Amino acid sequence: MMNKAMNPSFYAMKNVRNLLFDLDGTLVESSLTIAACIDYALDQQGVRAVRNGSVTSIFGTPLLDVFRGHYDLTDSQAEEAIAHYREHYERLNQAGSRVYSRVSEVLSRLNHAGYRLFIATVKPTAVAEKVLSDLDLRAYFEGVAGASMGHERRDKASIIAYALQKFGLDPLQSLMIGDRDQDVLGARKNGLPCIAVTYGFGTMTELASAQPDYLAGHSEEIISLLVNPPSAPQCPPVPKSPA
Repeated sequence: MMNKAMNPSFYAMKNVRNLLFDLDGTLVESSLTIAACIDYALDQQGVRAVRNGSVTSIFGTPLLDVFRGHYDLTDSQAEEAIAHYREHYERLNQAGSRVYSRVSEVLSRLNHAGYRLFIATVKPTAVAEKVLSDLDLRAYFEGVAGASMGHERRDKASIIAYALQKFGLDPLQSLMIGDRDQDVLGARKNGLPCIAVTYGFGTMTELASAQPDYLAGHSEEIISLLVNPPSAPQCPPVPKSPA
């Protein structure tokens, strides 16, 4: 059990009622699907994918930034690559993706504990809705907030802000759960604490640098943090005055 507090906020955690979940790398292991779609999009553009290190390091990055920043495509090439990516993603229909172990049970327990669950993802909202439905996760969530189909709302901070506004959520009663530094930083920018899961696409170095409030090494550890939260630190006893 990890449950390691990076930047403890015991009292903030106590007031949390709304949970915003990232999708890829937090609920769903989709690395094979995403990698296949990136490869297909680049192939359609006549670009050979040259990767330094694991391809998972770019997962969670908006597609425009992936194709422009990591593969040096022009704006027009990147737009075409995004269209090819989405076309292939729809065709694969979740082939190569799976729900992480025990996630469904964790979501069910959080529902029964009275938490309100939402999705905040860089996937476009309609795409995220389909993924959740295809993988039998949609029923656990009250709402889904994703990126816009255009590029106006694509970074995690703006997506979290959109989710808070769309669903009328109080930041002081809300918490983000994700696997990348952008989840942590986006949450902080919106005044939310964050649990970072270490089984997803982010590295320990990346997450430690972002300083989430807590780290969870398995989805079930989210339960121990939220349903059975750690006790607040105890103050030392006040010494008695001498008689």
